[in-house]
Amino acid sequence: MGKANLVWLAPVFIVIILRDSCVARSPTAQDPFVQHLRAGTEEANQGNFSSAMADLQTAVELDRDNAEAWYQLGSLLGQMTDFRGAESAFRRAIKLKPEFAQAHYSLGLALTANPKSKLDWPGAISEFREALKYKPDYAEAFNLLGAGLTSTGEVDAAIPQLQHAIQIKPAFSAAHFNLAIALEKNDRLKGAAEEYRLAVSTRGAYPEATSALGKLLLRMGETTEARQELENALRLNPDLGDAHYALARALQSLGQNDDALIEFDEAKDLAQREPDAMQSALFSNTALELAAKGDFTGAAASLRRAIALEPDYGIPHHNLGLILADQGEMNEAAQELTKAISLMPGRARPWFDLGRVRKLQSDRRGAFEALSWAARLSPSDASIRSELASLPGTNPSSQATEPLPASQPMNQPKLGAVFDTARDHVAFAAELSARGDFLGAVGELLRALALQPAQIDARLALGRAYERLGDRDRTILEYGKIVRLVPEDAQVRIALGEVLLKSGRAREAANQFRIVLAHQPGSPEARAALKRATRALATPASANR
Repeated sequence: MGKANLVWLAPVFIVIILRDSCVARSPTAQDPFVQHLRAGTEEANQGNFSSAMADLQTAVELDRDNAEAWYQLGSLLGQMTDFRGAESAFRRAIKLKPEFAQAHYSLGLALTANPKSKLDWPGAISEFREALKYKPDYAEAFNLLGAGLTSTGEVDAAIPQLQHAIQIKPAFSAAHFNLAIALEKNDRLKGAAEEYRLAVSTRGAYPEATSALGKLLLRMGETTEARQELENALRLNPDLGDAHYALARALQSLGQNDDALIEFDEAKDLAQREPDAMQSALFSNTALELAAKGDFTGAAASLRRAIALEPDYGIPHHNLGLILADQGEMNEAAQELTKAISLMPGRARPWFDLGRVRKLQSDRRGAFEALSWAARLSPSDASIRSELASLPGTNPSSQATEPLPASQPMNQPKLGAVFDTARDHVAFAAELSARGDFLGAVGELLRALALQPAQIDARLALGRAYERLGDRDRTILEYGKIVRLVPEDAQVRIALGEVLLKSGRAREAANQFRIVLAHQPGSPEARAALKRATRALATPASANR
């Protein structure tokens, strides 16, 4: 589990609030263009993507030569993770207004917004430089210019750019973080450590920077301090796999091998945990409901949110492909369906739908290959056989021998809808739990924790949901994270001990009960639990665990 080469922060598409001076015409309160532009911008700020898209597209149609309208449209598309569309809109804005610094900056973001695809860092660097040409005090552009130069191996050139960003905005935590990364790559370790500390102090709770500092201190041989920083990072976000791994190494160096094994196990669990299908399925179902009502933009946005949460779960990609096909976006539809196939190669339906899309694209060979695979996977499906037989000049008995190449997965959106908050997900999870839908509750709580990893209520509810589902291993994992976040929480320690005891891990259970009694000697619950654990330790199976 090595450190990533670059942590690029702040790739957020900013929707600016319009002022009259932003609109290159003589605006009036009754001007339809201004009304739609203002409405679309406000709706985008509120996360109402579907209505925002309608208003901004109307504004563009009313005045196709207005750079601000194209910029706002690009910002919205960026929020919706349609980075190709965002790039096109920003380029149009720049063509109309070459000195538009924010459009240059945002175009740079669009060119590097998907870290799982090939990033156009040279193009982005050029755009950040253009932004700085027209806005010399643009700290954010200096920051990402420095990050881009670091990513392309030009570390010596990156460092002064990041220092400029900090000179302009001394409390710019992301710039301190990126400067630390550049300094560390340049083997200026003491300077890097200082910048990591500044990143933390200027932001406050910054688990990624705290973890990076801990890993750097471990590299520098300052093992005790490294352990402290890594534990601090995990208190802020117990889901940082690299921090668990580094902490395990630190504990090994300190001779605490038993504790190190626990951290290695947590790191391994986080690395191997399978995507939770339910949370993506919930968004996919919402999207299909929106599509049935004719709201294709909202449906696509909901599916992209599902993909952002679980990029390697195939169903949202499949559904997004269908929605895009319904909108006539056949090339993008084929991309998403191909991605779905790469994730679910044994399911016939994505192959079938890809074949139908290829047929609509007049790609007879591609349609035949996809439909042949569908027929091979589901030979009794009459609709597949019928579609395959409808292709002119084909032999339905033929089979494809090679799967189609997979497209690149979608990236996590950098700014979600305003209503997609941790509190909302926790509240909905409570409703689902009350109905007995604990699997659905797990999906909602995982989304809550993705937004706010240190939220105790969500993590406690997640542990309880796993317990109700009978998944003791994950229950133990979640309760264990809570006692790391809140060591003094006696009730959670007792609950953790009870689950450990039920799992036959009596020795570990007894340790949890003893910790409670060390702080609350009069706790009858902990005393009774410790007696049960002690009795269980008398059995050979439990005594060895």
